[in-house]
Amino acid sequence: MHRLKMPPTGLAILLIVGPSLVWCSEFIGSGEVILATRTGAILGSSVLWAVVSGVFLKFWIGMSGARYTVATGEGMIDMISRVPGPRNWGVWIVMIAQFFGAVIAIGSLANAVGVFLSNLLPVNAKICGWGVAIFALIVSWSGEFRILKVIMSTLIFIVIVGILYVSVYAFPGWTEVLGGFIPGGSVVPAWALDKGVDPDPWKEILPLIGWGAAGRVATVTG
Repeated sequence: MHRLKMPPTGLAILLIVGPSLVWCSEFIGSGEVILATRTGAILGSSVLWAVVSGVFLKFWIGMSGARYTVATGEGMIDMISRVPGPRNWGVWIVMIAQFFGAVIAIGSLANAVGVFLSNLLPVNAKICGWGVAIFALIVSWSGEFRILKVIMSTLIFIVIVGILYVSVYAFPGWTEVLGGFIPGGSVVPAWALDKGVDPDPWKEILPLIGWGAAGRVATVTG
């Protein structure tokens, strides 16, 4: 392993930024893809403060779990198993919550991917969703991740390019963007109300913060 004698400075820092973007992109999960997309589509840039809050909470959850593991040599789930009370009651709560969360997350992703592919291919959205789910199951069962790695790298590149394009094309202006970092300015628009969205914006904001922050929990408790 090559070790750096001196930390990079100046333009050499860009050599770290590139791999860091790829590493961060691989942590894009169901919360970011489904909830962030939905909340952003409904409430726009007025929920930027919620995104920052979720990232802030995720950082401290991740740091706490990582430091606990380094200091004790065990995962957080081992600590939860020793919580006073009935044997492993905390582990059972985590497992049940993770089970329902995983079902909802995977189902949402399969549905979203199915709808996306059905707009590109002359195939029904449900068939596309099932096809993607079966493909993922086959790859996981076989343990052959090289093909998936190539596909994921390609999709990550497309996501980054798409985000940059949408950010430039639909940029609302600096006044609205900066105002989005101040809580309390979110209002559910009329078109969303007509589609059955609840008029209370907190019912969109709280799941975004909670799921975004909890994404790190699955990493440190596994």
